[in-house]
Amino acid sequence: METVLYFILVAFVSYFIGTINFSKILAWYFRHKDITKVGSGNPGTMNMLRSFGFGLALATFLGEVVKSGLTCLIFQLIFPQYDIIYFVAGFFVIVGYMFPVWSKFKGGKGVACFAGVFLFSQLWYVALGWFVVCFILFLFVNYGSVISFTYIGGLCVGYTIYVWLADLSVSWLSQNTYAIIVTAVLWFLYALMLFMHRGNIKRLINHTESKIDFKAKIKSMFCHKKGEEIIDEEYVEHSPEKEIVIDEDNQHSEQNNEDNSSDSKKQ
Repeated sequence: METVLYFILVAFVSYFIGTINFSKILAWYFRHKDITKVGSGNPGTMNMLRSFGFGLALATFLGEVVKSGLTCLIFQLIFPQYDIIYFVAGFFVIVGYMFPVWSKFKGGKGVACFAGVFLFSQLWYVALGWFVVCFILFLFVNYGSVISFTYIGGLCVGYTIYVWLADLSVSWLSQNTYAIIVTAVLWFLYALMLFMHRGNIKRLINHTESKIDFKAKIKSMFCHKKGEEIIDEEYVEHSPEKEIVIDEDNQHSEQNNEDNSSDSKKQ
């Protein structure tokens, strides 16, 4: 009974930590915009990249990574006797991010949170190295969704192989049971992430998925002049032009005043 209560506590706290969304916080604080009403409307890293550039997107990604990874790691340290607690916390952090109760269960797609679970795990060095590889790939493959699938999918494969082949010091569960649960959790979350990207997948199949010029986003961050405001092309293209309204009566009145003034000068 005590074990069940511990797991319920971890699930409850992790879920509500997951509902914290850094894209919403950073977009509102730095640009005074609601990220759910900008670009694709998705409160996540890729929409931040499209709408506000590389800097805020990177800050969003790092915020979600640290939030997710630290939550898992802290609970693992608090309850070291339960080997699986790390992935229980990770599962509910990601679910909380995807389906936040505060936003009518409409959240992000979970890529950065998923990455955080891996980057703070025992295979952090693999997750970091694979991140560098996918970062470089993003410079040439201008589809954010494809890079997301590749990064998280590759880590799921790597961690699955690790838990089944490595000689782990598992205490609470048998190694086979631990491997089964971890594998089930990871691939269920990956399937859930793909479900959250179902619109992107459909557009990829139909060749209508929007591209992200990742190199240009990075360049715009480091190459703009000091004090110069970075304006995304999306806002320039879609912002309504200012209307110039000419009041004919006022125009005639001003013209008459100018004529009278010129006549008085001649006299």
